[in-house]
Amino acid sequence: MSPKDGSLRLSMEESFYLCAEVNLLRILNDEEVEYAAEDIWQIFFNYSGIQFVRRYATYRFLRNCGWAVRSGLHYGVDFMIYRDGAKYHHSSAGVRIVIPDKIRSVIPFIALNRELNSVKKRLIEATVTIPSNCNLQSMTCIRMITISTNTCLTWNTSDGR
Repeated sequence: MSPKDGSLRLSMEESFYLCAEVNLLRILNDEEVEYAAEDIWQIFFNYSGIQFVRRYATYRFLRNCGWAVRSGLHYGVDFMIYRDGAKYHHSSAGVRIVIPDKIRSVIPFIALNRELNSVKKRLIEATVTIPSNCNLQSMTCIRMITISTNTCLTWNTSDGR
């Protein structure tokens, strides 16, 4: 939903993608001097740390796969993905970022999967693998990060099987 004043509000991931990947956005400092992409990475990394890196890597991966990506806060996930955009279609799935080898509780997973299933959306888990020799303070690290996805399905007990 757009703000009432007509302004556009972008997440850090959207801002960096539009600036560094597709060159459609310029970010200026207080003196109206344009920031370089590496400077913007530093600002965002200093603000959110590894969380920004994981989210940006996932956002970039999803965009490169052809999805329109929006915030998933409303559904308790990191992102919602749309086939052609929120203006044209309902979201297809919610995307949750997971960290490899981190022990997770099954109860929140089941609840989240059930919630998304009740509104006819799939849950996709995106596993973000960051090599230990990756310098996260540089935007070039993005080339070393791998994303793998897993679509979670819900068994419908009413099918009588």
